[in-house]
Amino acid sequence: MNQQRIQQKRQFINLIRKFFTDQGFFELETPLLVPSPGMEVHLHSFTTKYVRHDGSEELLHLPTSPEFAIKKALGAGFEKVFEIARVFRNHGELGPQHHPEFTMLEWYRPGSYNQIMDDVANLLQYVSEPFDTPKHDPDFSWNGVKRTSIQDCFQTYAELDLHRGMTDAEYWRGAAADVLGEKIPSDDTFDDIFFRVWLKKIEPRLGLSNPEIVFDYPASMAALSKLKSPEDIWAERFELYIKGIEIGNAFSELTDSHEQFKRFEAANRDRETRGYPPHPIDSDFIKEVGKMPPTGGIAIGVERLLMVLTGESDIREFFLYPLAELKRK
Repeated sequence: MNQQRIQQKRQFINLIRKFFTDQGFFELETPLLVPSPGMEVHLHSFTTKYVRHDGSEELLHLPTSPEFAIKKALGAGFEKVFEIARVFRNHGELGPQHHPEFTMLEWYRPGSYNQIMDDVANLLQYVSEPFDTPKHDPDFSWNGVKRTSIQDCFQTYAELDLHRGMTDAEYWRGAAADVLGEKIPSDDTFDDIFFRVWLKKIEPRLGLSNPEIVFDYPASMAALSKLKSPEDIWAERFELYIKGIEIGNAFSELTDSHEQFKRFEAANRDRETRGYPPHPIDSDFIKEVGKMPPTGGIAIGVERLLMVLTGESDIREFFLYPLAELKRK
């Protein structure tokens, strides 16, 4: 047990809470037992059963994110809100950058992802000052956030034309194979190839001297995001990277109930194709999405951000009893 890191985490959470309350945000507390854990294809939940007095059962999940519950609150009339929540990810999420139970910061405000980008820059400057980060990394600056389109990332670091790849499967498969120096499996989809290139050639080079926002992802990778325009292939989504590590994921939130339902159905079809069980679609969430005003929102991994602030190399140092220690006992 690393007592110093545990204390730093509490100090850090207190800083985050003060930042948002001082900005006029309201702190929510959402449920830990939910009917649907989220619809991301590659995320898997922990499940349990609620047993009623009559013996009937209902399948419930631990949330992979508080997003659905927060958006229901936005549909009901809340505006500027945040939550510092415990979230859970199943299926192998254990290692120096992963733990199956962790702390997630989410906040939402009227507007779009542009306002969230500004919030991110202000938050990072605010929380970095007390940790005296230049001592362990004098070449990194927390003042200012670099903004790069995802198309520019692929062009700069992999010499790939992402836009062409989205419409020309033969080009995408062949060019990616050349860049990676390996054969691409025949059943790989556009998204599969995207992530092969992203993880090997691009992600490790992001945010090395300043925090970096990578924006405007392909629409297929943003099930909860508004598109740049109704017929566009790009979504108003960005990710925050610091020192090659993904720290946060943000959107201009989708507020069209019919479109949201269609995207969730497509996500479940994708899950089934990959051999994963489909997730139940939360009908209350679908209804409330249509009541939301134009909104921007983001999710940030608290322990991951604290890792890069303190120079810690293992996320498990910020947990009182990380899962690996429990397994050894």
